[in-house]
Amino acid sequence: MKYKCVVVDLDQTLLHEDKSLSRETIEVFAQLPPETEIVVATGRAITRTQRYADLIHARSMICTNGSIIYHQGQVIHRTEIDSQKVIDLIQTVRKIEPVQLTLFYPTKGYTTNEYFINKGESLRLDLDHFETHEIQKIFVVTSNHAAIEAIDFSSYGMKAVPLSENPDIFVVTAEQVNKGTALRAFCDHLELDLSQVVAFGDDYNDLEMLQEAGCGVAMANAVPEISAAADQRTLSNEEDGVAVWLKEHLADFQ
Repeated sequence: MKYKCVVVDLDQTLLHEDKSLSRETIEVFAQLPPETEIVVATGRAITRTQRYADLIHARSMICTNGSIIYHQGQVIHRTEIDSQKVIDLIQTVRKIEPVQLTLFYPTKGYTTNEYFINKGESLRLDLDHFETHEIQKIFVVTSNHAAIEAIDFSSYGMKAVPLSENPDIFVVTAEQVNKGTALRAFCDHLELDLSQVVAFGDDYNDLEMLQEAGCGVAMANAVPEISAAADQRTLSNEEDGVAVWLKEHLADFQ
C-alpha cells in the first residue's frame, strides 16, 4: 500500500502525557515525502493546535472533533451547533448541579470555570448573554451523570460524549460531527482517496476516523473499542508509537 496522507490525533496519541512532542517524532515527520498531506485531527480548537501542526509540517487541521477543517490557513469545511437550539440546551444544562460550562468558538472559549478564567485560557461566560453563532463545541463538566443521561441531546440536533480520561467531562457537538465525516470531507476537497490515508488515534472520538482511513492505527494506550476497530496497532504515546510506526513504513509513502 502506498500512502499519501497521514492523519494524527494529538492528546494521548502524538503527544506525551506532559503535552510535549519528542524530537524523534518531529524528525520522522520531516522524513516523509514533501507532497505527503499531514493532518492534525483533534478535539482542540485551532489556537491550541497550530504550534503542534507547525512542528510536524501539517498543512491541514481538523479541529474541535471535526467541526471545522483548515487547509493552508483557509477554512474549507465547518459544522456549527444550531444557534437557535443552543439557547434552549444551555438553559436545560445550567440547571444541573453541580455543573460548569465552556463554549468553544473557532478561536476562543468562554467558561464558567474560575480556574481556566484565572489562568487566562478562557474568557468569562455570561450564561444570560452569549453569542449563539459559531459555537462548535460545548464542555459540560459535572459528576451528576444521571442528569446528563436524562437529556435527549438528539432533540437539539446534538450529541454528548464523555472523555475517557475524565468521565465527568461531556463533549457536546452537532449530532453529525465526527472526525471521520471531517476526514471524508477533507479528502473530497483535495481529491484524495481514503484508501491512501493512514490515521492514528486512541479515544472514542477517533473511531470514525480510523474506520474511514485506509489504515487505522490504534495506540497501545487506546481504549478497547479503538483497539478492536483498528487495522493495526503501535506503541503508546509515551513510547512515540506514531513515530515508530511511520519509521517502519516510510517505504510505503510516495
